[in-house]
Amino acid sequence: MLSRIAESMFWIGRYVERAEDTSRLLQTHLRLITEGTTSESELCRNLLALMSVEHVENPTHEDLVRVLGYDGQEPTSIFACWAAARDNARRAREVIPLDLWECINTTWHQLPSGRFRTARAHTFLSWAQERSALFTGIARGTMVRDDGWEFMMLGRSLEQVDMTSRLVASASLRSGSTQWPSVLRGCGGHDAFLRTYRGMQTDREAAQFLISDARFPRSLMHGLLAAADCLRRLSMVDGQGVRQAEFPARALGQLQARLEYADVGELLEDLDEEMTWVQDVVAQVTAAVANNYFVAEDATAWITEGTR
Repeated sequence: MLSRIAESMFWIGRYVERAEDTSRLLQTHLRLITEGTTSESELCRNLLALMSVEHVENPTHEDLVRVLGYDGQEPTSIFACWAAARDNARRAREVIPLDLWECINTTWHQLPSGRFRTARAHTFLSWAQERSALFTGIARGTMVRDDGWEFMMLGRSLEQVDMTSRLVASASLRSGSTQWPSVLRGCGGHDAFLRTYRGMQTDREAAQFLISDARFPRSLMHGLLAAADCLRRLSMVDGQGVRQAEFPARALGQLQARLEYADVGELLEDLDEEMTWVQDVVAQVTAAVANNYFVAEDATAWITEGTR
């Protein structure tokens, strides 16, 4: 597969997943603001810090909806994610099914292009999650399981690990009140968690469920295993693929082992630092994948043969 096509497929997966997870993060924090368990200004600052947005001073919930929702000039917004996914889909148009392209294109055309009231935010965020779910369903039902599929799933899995770690970090006990029920709902895992633990709910078990329970598809462990599987299948294409996947696979394996065997109590004590470390590993793996698979070879320098 051409490196430019592989790169586009990788980023389609990442941007669609980022749009969905950003909507989940934003919806979770808007609910916490409504509940009034924590001050609005503190929640807004915490969320923007989690999303690495540092240029908004004294943010309000209107700023959250703008920066993470509909502002096309903000690279972290849901609007910008779907716009970037559409741009990459145009570059990879020759290898993606028509239905998948129409899903991405239609979603982009239906995105709100201007300010809307905060009361409408929950409707918009639920719609954004449904469009991502539709994208996933169409992709799983129509795409051939070739290199393009593997790169798209690799990107989606890495993004899911990164964004779930941000959701988990938002439940840090340093805030003075437990936010795990809201985080579980934000991940869509509250009901699954209650069934798994038969209605018993503690912070320790909630953290374990979202971090190391590979049975839940939005857990960190599930995302790490899925990304490692994609790398393994890509490395089977040729002999060079093993070398290309060596560092990313090793980094994911080390992170997986650390989260699997770490004491949950210790993770809770240093939750912010641990989740920041997860995000750093994902960034390193992304850089390695880009360098190993997407960097084009230097252009051939044509030299005129001498006549003497």
